[in-house]
Amino acid sequence: MVPHRVPRWPSWLFRASPGWAQTARALGAWVPQGRWPGSSRGAGAASPLARRGCSSMPSQPPKVMLTQERYPVRRLPFSTVSEQDLAAFERIVPGRVTTDPGELEAHNVDWLRTVRGCSKVLLRPRTSEEVSRVLRHCHERNLAVNPQGGNTGMVGGSVPVFDEIILSTALMNQVISFDDVSGTLVCQAGCVLEQLSRHVEERGFVMPLDLGAKGSCHIGGNVATNAGGLRFLRYGSLHGTVLGLEVVLADGTVLNCLTSLRKDNTGYDLKQLFIGSEGTLGVITAVSILCPPKPKAVSVAFLDAVGPAGADHGGAEPGRLRVQVRPLPARGAALRPRHLPARPPGPTRQARGGLRPPG
Repeated sequence: MVPHRVPRWPSWLFRASPGWAQTARALGAWVPQGRWPGSSRGAGAASPLARRGCSSMPSQPPKVMLTQERYPVRRLPFSTVSEQDLAAFERIVPGRVTTDPGELEAHNVDWLRTVRGCSKVLLRPRTSEEVSRVLRHCHERNLAVNPQGGNTGMVGGSVPVFDEIILSTALMNQVISFDDVSGTLVCQAGCVLEQLSRHVEERGFVMPLDLGAKGSCHIGGNVATNAGGLRFLRYGSLHGTVLGLEVVLADGTVLNCLTSLRKDNTGYDLKQLFIGSEGTLGVITAVSILCPPKPKAVSVAFLDAVGPAGADHGGAEPGRLRVQVRPLPARGAALRPRHLPARPPGPTRQARGGLRPPG
C-alpha cells in the first residue's frame, strides 16, 4: 500500500510562486509537511546565500548619492527654473525641452555612477544661435547652466552638482566642411568622435586623437577637456591640432575664432583659453581641427621581457630588451607563430595582374 499519491509534477517547479505548496498538492505533487523535498531545513528557513546577504536573483543597481550630500559644497545664489523660464526655452528650442525625471536620470549621473545632480531641465539646441539665446536668457535670469557632451567623463565634470540646467550638444552633430588637400575638418561640437574618424578615413586622413569612449564622446567635450588618448605621442595635444573654435560666452556673445589657418598672427590666440577649460568660460559649439594623413603602413613591435638568469634571451644580452618590428598582415590574414613551419612556395601575384609560378 502506497502511503501517498505518485507525484505527477515535481514540486520544485512551484517553489518560486507564492503558495507553491498548495498549488503543488492540488496538481498531485507530494510535498512533505514543513520541509522541501530533499531539503534538510524547514520551509521557512533562510538559505545560506540569504543568511550571508547574497541573492541569486539580479537586483537593481544602487541609487547614486547626490553630490551635494557626498561632498561639503554649497549652492551659490542662483535662481530656480520657473514656468516662465520653461515657456521661454520652449520658444527658443521648440520640442527639445525635457523635464521628465526618468529621461533626466541618465544626464544627472556620471559614467562611473559616483556623483549625481538633481537637474530638472534638459535643453537640446541644434545651432549656435539657439545656444546663444539660451545662455542670454539664463544670464538675464541668473540661472546656472551645465554644458554636457557625451557624458563619458570619469571625474564628474559633465553632470550638474545641484539643479543646474543641462545644455546638451547631442543634436549639434553636423560636419560643416572638410578640405581634402590640407586635411582641415570643421564640424559642430556634438559630432561623435568615431563618426568623424570614419568620415576622414574615407578621404585618406585620420583624427589626431583616439579614445576608448570614441563611440559616444563628442569632439566638443574632447576639446573642452583637452583629451589625449592613444595618438597623443604621435600627433601631440589638441593645443596644437585645433585650428579654431566657435564659442558662446555666458552672456550669449558668440566668439567666432573658427579659422582654418595653420598659422594666424592677426591677434590673440583666444582658442587656447577654451581648450581644457571644461565649459567654465563658454560653450564650444564648433571646432576646426587638423587631421594628419592616414599612415600607409602600420608596424607592430614585440617586446620580450628580460627573463631569469640562464634563460634564453633570444640572442639579446642579459638585462636588455629585444625589440622585433614586423609589418602587420593584410586584413583577413592571420599571424603565424614562429614554431609553425613556413608555407610551401606557391604562385605569387605580380604587380600588374596575373599569377606566375615561383622561381
